[in-house]
Amino acid sequence: MSPATAILETKQSIARVNYEPSLNSRLQAALEHARRLTAMYEVGQIEVAIAWETVEELEVAQRRQQASRPSAFAQYCAANPDAPECRMYDV
Repeated sequence: MSPATAILETKQSIARVNYEPSLNSRLQAALEHARRLTAMYEVGQIEVAIAWETVEELEVAQRRQQASRPSAFAQYCAANPDAPECRMYDV
């Protein structure tokens, strides 16, 4: 592989990296934005209401994301199906 090919492949792999902020960081930014708008304007302003609605929607998305993850025990059982504590018995 030539050095030029290696550089091109490296640039392509870097371009594939997802730079989208995580859900948690987006939630923190939205929360800070909503707090600042609330401090700047009165509570009855539409911009403030929209900012807090965005925070609520991101919180719901975060809860759904956490609920969809398997527990540590479920991950362990998937990796070790023959472990005694992972056996399922019909009673």
